[in-house]
Order: sequence, then structure tokens, then C-alpha cells
Amino acid sequence: MNWLIYSEDHMFKKLVLVILIALMAFTSCSKKADDSYLAEMEALVKEKTGDELLEGFIALDKKYANVLMLKVNISGMLLMKDEVKLAGDYLKAGLPLVKKSNNDGEKYVFYTNMAQYAFKSKDPNKSIEYAKQALGFNQEDPLGVTITMAKAYANKEDPISALKLMKEQWAADRNKFSNEDMVYLLYLLGNEPDSIDNLTIVVAVADEFLIRQPSMSGTGMQQAQALEQAGYMTSALIATFSEMDRMRFLGKIQDENIYNALEEAKKNFEDTASPHMKFLDGFKAYMDEDFDKASAIFGSITPEVPLNYYSYLQMATLANSSKTNPETVNAFGALEDKFPLFQGYYYYLWTSIRKNNLLSKEDQPLMEQCILSNPNTRFGIETKKALGKLYGLENGENILLPDELTVYLMRVRNGEKPDILEPVAKLLEMKDNPFKDNANLMIPELRKVSGVADWLKDRLGI
Repeated sequence: MNWLIYSEDHMFKKLVLVILIALMAFTSCSKKADDSYLAEMEALVKEKTGDELLEGFIALDKKYANVLMLKVNISGMLLMKDEVKLAGDYLKAGLPLVKKSNNDGEKYVFYTNMAQYAFKSKDPNKSIEYAKQALGFNQEDPLGVTITMAKAYANKEDPISALKLMKEQWAADRNKFSNEDMVYLLYLLGNEPDSIDNLTIVVAVADEFLIRQPSMSGTGMQQAQALEQAGYMTSALIATFSEMDRMRFLGKIQDENIYNALEEAKKNFEDTASPHMKFLDGFKAYMDEDFDKASAIFGSITPEVPLNYYSYLQMATLANSSKTNPETVNAFGALEDKFPLFQGYYYYLWTSIRKNNLLSKEDQPLMEQCILSNPNTRFGIETKKALGKLYGLENGENILLPDELTVYLMRVRNGEKPDILEPVAKLLEMKDNPFKDNANLMIPELRKVSGVADWLKDRLGI
């Protein structure tokens, strides 16, 4: 096991704190007689997280003052907390030790942290120097010190070098980028806003933000604005209606609003054979759930600039069309990471499984994701009905999942009137099923809430 922590600030990289460097393919340190600190580190990692883990490492560092690995971990954690000066103290204490180390992985992470420390200390020249040293120990750069170097070039007013490095890293692995890194990239790309290559990255960065923060609204409209300004109308329309579709599945707009928008958009184009008009016709077919027509149209159009959402449209319509097959459904399912919390994705994935006569109780987790992303839309209700049928229930729309039950319990605990428990009562009136069993388990907790016991007795006689 490798025991090295590097410094960065977004959720993907912070996972390193939990798994302590399992993501790095460095050669594990062979255990020697003087490596007793490893067992103590391992025990800390199993028992502590966050600040408690940091405090544990600091205590160990006092006990084992000549262990570089501890100083690397501590400095990385401190840099993530923006405690730059203290991180620098540990890194400076590690300088004599790194010269004695024979572990390239350890030295790579040490100099990666040094580069980040120098960058945060507003010393771009030193940051670049340390980044180059880090890369000398691992050219693959799994932690993205090259991105730190690119930001340092930007800070020393060398945007050409900065953008070149940023583009290379983005093409290689966008997961190395923190949210802050992506903001830097967008800033650098702004120097050439009309370049299709740059605009493609701008749109992709927006898609990545939406993957990481799926509740964020307005992303599609921002993409549409940039695309329209550059003259890429088909991609701009796709981005516009991606935003509207997400709002539809959130229950914030109605189908009628989208149909009206489609009609208004068509007034701007005279050529019925243009890709713009074809897309609008295809989107209407998607809304109508005429999947054969929609799939044929979406398969015939290539947007000027690729968008994640268009891959969803193509696969959702194909997987639910008459041409569907299990392989297509599997390909659609492989897109899950691109559409977290998007009810449209979950809904049309499980309907495509049903279209292939493969829907079973094994698909319940997928259906539950669809329901919980918004239980009150028609898509959530239809999913409940379909899930109920898998259990032989004719009124599956009355199903409540454990998370929904918890919400009702919290609402009455927070002072809402017991009448809001009517959906729970309808579930308890159903014939025996696992969902009803969950509700029965919650009744003792409900009875503890003032007024609820009387309401249950009056409403259900229990």
C-alpha cells in the first residue's frame, strides 16, 4: 500500500484522504525492520478521517521525525485546507529527507506538493521548477502537477504555454482537473472564443461541471449562448432544449412549454431540410415518444460541437425504438456516469429494458433512482406503477420508498399536521408487500410525534 497524499481541492482528489493513495500505481514500499510506523499509519487510516486523521499524522510525525512519507501526507492535507504556511513548514522539513529517499513515487508526490505550495504562495517560477522535478520522477503524472504548472505559467503572464499544457491534460484525463482548474481553463480559452477547438472544450467543461454538480441549473443555456454567438446553431438548439428537458424532469416546466418553444424556434428557419429544423422535428418526436422517428433523425445529424446531452438523446431514442436490442441497452447503461440525478436517463433506461422484455426485480435499484430523482413527476409515478407490477401490485403509484418515508417522518417531527401522512396511509392500506413492511416499521416512531397517534387511529384504526 502506498502512503502518500497530494494536495488539491475537489471531491475526486479528496478521495485520496479516504483511501490513502490507492489510486496511484506506485511501487509499494517493502517493509523493513524500521518501518513500524506503517502499521500505526494504517491503524489511523482505518479509525480516523478528516481533521482527526490529520491530527493523528501530526502526532506520528513527532514520534517519527525522519519519515518523509508522514510529511508528504501532512503537507498535502494542509494544502487542501489552504493552511499554506504550515504546509510549507512540513515540506521544508522534508527537503533533507527527500534527497535520501530511493522511492520515486514518494519524491513525485513530495515535489507535486511543493509545486502546489509555491503556487499558493504566489511564486509561479518556483512552482514551475518543482513541477518539473515532480515529473522527472513520474512522467505519467497521475496527480496532475502539470495542471499546477500550467496555472503557474498563466500567473506569470505566459498564456500560450499555460493553455498548451491545459489542453494536453484535458485531452489526457479531465478527472485530474479540480473545479478551480476548470475555471482557469475557461479563462485561458476565452482568449480565442471563436476557435471551434476551444469552443468544443468550453462546452465539454460545462458538461463536466454538470456531472459534478448535477443540481446546477442554467448550464445548457450558457452553452447555447456561446454556441449561438459562434454561429453553431444546431449545437445551440441542442443545448437550449437540454436545459428545458432537465427542467421538465424536475417538474419546473410542463410539456406544453416545450412544445410551444419548439414551434417558436421553427419560425426562425425556412429550410425544412436544414440540420436545425431536423433537430427540432426529432426533439418533438422524442417528446411524443415516437422513438423510431426521433432515433432516425438524431442518427442523421452530427452537431457542430459535441454535447453530452446529445449522446443521451441518441441512445435513449434508439434503445426504446423498434431497433432496440440488449447490446444497445447495455451501451445506454454505460452512460450512467454522465447523467447523475437526471431522471430522464433513469426513466428511459428502465423503459428500454422493459422494451426488451428483460425488466425484473433486479432492476429495482435503477427504478428507485428514477423515482427518488423526482417522485412527483409523471415519470416518477409511472416508474412506481411499473415497480409495483413486479410485485404483483395494481396500485403501485402508492408505493413509498424508505427515503420518502423518512421525509414524511421528518415533516411531522418538524411540526407539520398529520394530514400530510395521507400517502403513508394509502401505502399501509395496500396488500402485503415489502414497501408496506417498511412503513409498518416506521409506525412506532410516528406514534411518538404529538397528534400522529390519534390521526393514525382515526384514519387507519391502528
